[in-house]
Amino acid sequence: MDILEKIRKIEALIERAGTEGERQSAILAKERLQKQSIETSIIEYTITTQDMWHKQLFAAICHKHGLKPYRYYRQKYSTVMVNASKPFMDEVLWQEYLKYSKILEDIVDEITLQIISKIHKTEDEIVISGEIESK
Repeated sequence: MDILEKIRKIEALIERAGTEGERQSAILAKERLQKQSIETSIIEYTITTQDMWHKQLFAAICHKHGLKPYRYYRQKYSTVMVNASKPFMDEVLWQEYLKYSKILEDIVDEITLQIISKIHKTEDEIVISGEIESK
């Protein structure tokens, strides 16, 4: 069982805990697991995202797992820096980012197509005839 699977199971325990004591116990177990996986050789990662939506998504995932994303002075706004262990980055952060990134892109595509279809009803591509002049 990988780290991500363990964290998901613990998060499920937190969600459906019957008593406050069970909930607190699960939260502490999640924190121990995260701390254990983070403390095994920390690496500074530079993540360059394609737009601000993806940057905010990655930062939110980092915050969810107790990491503090940052950016150095004069770095592009689409860059996110984070300190994490390689196993934690590979098995937890990056996998979760890819999953939610796909959902985000699907939603944006759907909304874009809806807006475009309201503006222009036909789906025929406009063909411009003529020749390109060479110099």
